[in-house]
Amino acid sequence: MADPLATRRATWPVPTFLPDATRAGVRGVSSEDLRGIGIEGLVVNAFHLLRRPGARVVQAAGGVHRFMGWQGPILSDSGGFQVWSLIRQDPARGVIRDNEVIFREPSTGEKWNLTPERIIRLQLQLGTDVLVCLDDCTDASDPEAEQQRSVARTVKWARRSRDEFDRLTDGMAAADRPLLFAVVQGGASEELRRQCASELAAIGFDGYGFGGWPLDAESALLADPLRWVAQTLPPTAPKHALGIGRPDHVVATHALGYSLFDCALPTRDARHGRLYSFRRGWTSRRPGPGDAFYAALRIHDAKYRVDHGPVEDGCDCPLCGAGLSRAYLHHLFKVGDAAAERYATLHNLRFYVRLFDLLREGAVTSRS
Repeated sequence: MADPLATRRATWPVPTFLPDATRAGVRGVSSEDLRGIGIEGLVVNAFHLLRRPGARVVQAAGGVHRFMGWQGPILSDSGGFQVWSLIRQDPARGVIRDNEVIFREPSTGEKWNLTPERIIRLQLQLGTDVLVCLDDCTDASDPEAEQQRSVARTVKWARRSRDEFDRLTDGMAAADRPLLFAVVQGGASEELRRQCASELAAIGFDGYGFGGWPLDAESALLADPLRWVAQTLPPTAPKHALGIGRPDHVVATHALGYSLFDCALPTRDARHGRLYSFRRGWTSRRPGPGDAFYAALRIHDAKYRVDHGPVEDGCDCPLCGAGLSRAYLHHLFKVGDAAAERYATLHNLRFYVRLFDLLREGAVTSRS
């Protein structure tokens, strides 16, 4: 079992799931709601907070913790994936260069020059507990030459990020210093993944993330690249599976050695009426790779209009624990009541808390 991750604000038991509070909030629920169901940490996005409301606004509020009323640890993603995704969708939005990323706001035309150093300064302004270096993201299907450029940029940017972080935190007491993570790129190439991981490990970081889109064209998990990265990085280093969140993918990736996870999937699915539950017999058993331990129902389906049972028997979320039924949640969605998304979001996140409690009971052995 991996060691707990000590941050300056609290120690995270691992594995840990960090809901995406991208713009300093998990949609439809409050920080108090999240504490009540056992959430222990959150992820915010530095790039999106730079765009709105702006780093100075958050800093003037006393940092992102006070701004959003959350006392637990927060990891800030650099926004490298989001910038890449937006530019990939529309090249007119910007360009990724060897030394910087230039992004143009589509609604206002405002131009952002993003450098590794600026992203570090931004995250320090936000006051988060774990910072992530800017990386050059790719898709696994991108050409080899593009993957090579991505690895070269990612390592170069990580070194610049490390230097800027060390400069700005010099003299800070160890107990007050945030952690710094780097991100491993390399697409589906074993050579490039291992090269990137080795070069980042040689620079030295507090933890490492698996970068890039983690699924293939058929939405299957890229297990081999995940394995190569985990095998190459220092064994005791925290490993963050960025963007991996489907329950079976979490279990499989945890078995490969990853201890931190974040994803918008459970909250996005909740808002669309897709709710998770443990299958019978799995509420007290630790699942392993390949186990069919959970199911998902679509609460919009007509059959739930008169279904007065809970979303999941034995669940203690604010919906199921209060004795509220599938029929009631179906009704709330149908009439457009905001409580529908709140109940569904808290149910799904509580499912994840329960799943990670099971995974913490011992190391999962990979069957691959």
